[in-house]
Amino acid sequence: MNYGLVLEGGGLRGLYTSGIIDLFLEKGIEFPFVIGVSAGAGYGVSFVSKQHGRNLRTVREFRKDHRYLSLRSFIKTGNYFGLDFIYDEIPKHVPFDTKTFMESQTRFITVCSNVETGEAEYFEKAEDILQILKASSAVPFMCRIVEYKGKKLLDGGITDAIPIKKSIELGFSKNVVVLTHPEGFRRKDGFHPSWLFYRKYPKFVKAVNSYVARYNESLDFVEKEAEKGNVIIIRPSKDLKVKRTESDISKIERLYELGREDAANLITQNPMCNSYV
Repeated sequence: MNYGLVLEGGGLRGLYTSGIIDLFLEKGIEFPFVIGVSAGAGYGVSFVSKQHGRNLRTVREFRKDHRYLSLRSFIKTGNYFGLDFIYDEIPKHVPFDTKTFMESQTRFITVCSNVETGEAEYFEKAEDILQILKASSAVPFMCRIVEYKGKKLLDGGITDAIPIKKSIELGFSKNVVVLTHPEGFRRKDGFHPSWLFYRKYPKFVKAVNSYVARYNESLDFVEKEAEKGNVIIIRPSKDLKVKRTESDISKIERLYELGREDAANLITQNPMCNSYV
């Protein structure tokens, strides 16, 4: 498909995305360009490396391990999401195929947030992709700042949660956008103690404080592009109430299956996907 593939984050809600990309792998659907944020990037690499089921297997085997995600992990390491465990230790047990990933013709970009500039950083495919993913997945307030190539980074969702404009900028006027919330969802403003946590980085504080408005603007833009026929949106057709930090494996599995179902419906209903039916 000569479309860009844009993958939103969302922690464990990203298993919805995993169901979609596994169905795409089964159908032989490929994209010349993929851009992912946080969990979207973390799960999206398995699509480019063609490792069907890798994401679901990882969650099934390790979500209950306190090193994956827990208060205990936060106290011990400073990371509620155990980034070192997820991206350094788990690949020893559920290997990531770096060779296939690097040799793929698909261009892959990971979005991170630079805490010093308060702007998005876009990292191209690299051998040390798991370290880049660690930075993109470092949720503010819940994880330590990750340093990569001299830059201080956190979750890419803060600065570019739905990076469709970046995809368009890079030449992909048509995009498939995978969202992890159902239709009608909009974020609401709340209290962010960003000044307390990141007072050394005023530009990042500003980015955090404007995050909700910019996220909702991105959703509006995606939906308008869909009305124009430039975007195909895939998002949960049901609200299964799965949290970013979900611990109920059965709920996570249902969300994965919903992703497969929604992707299958897209393929059967969309004329441009006829060759994949």
